[in-house]
Amino acid sequence: MLDFDVDLTQPKSRIQPVLTEEVTVRPVQGQTATVRVALDPSAWNWSDLRDYIMSEVERRHGPQVRDAKKEAGIIKAFIGRWGIEQAVAIAKVAFTVHDGMWRNAPISINRFCRASDPYFSEVIAKNL
Repeated sequence: MLDFDVDLTQPKSRIQPVLTEEVTVRPVQGQTATVRVALDPSAWNWSDLRDYIMSEVERRHGPQVRDAKKEAGIIKAFIGRWGIEQAVAIAKVAFTVHDGMWRNAPISINRFCRASDPYFSEVIAKNL
């Protein structure tokens, strides 16, 4: 039933809507950085190093947008340039000594690209 006596031009109350968003973050399976740290670096493979790096990045800087193909390419190339033992040593120093920060910027997977070597990996490797 319609009430024609109601003035629809005047709002009855000024309720402001509140927008909320719920985000659920689930850990990526297979990230076992705490186990991998205890292993001899020569026993690591590329996925162990990737898991270590990404778990440390996420632990310090929060969840990251992940691209499995990009991560695999970066880490395999990094190991190809440095060898597994040196690559693991560089990654460990980046997160244990420098606490996931390099030149006042958070370390991400991209820091292990070839273009960053002169400013990141080479500097750390010289100090090992």
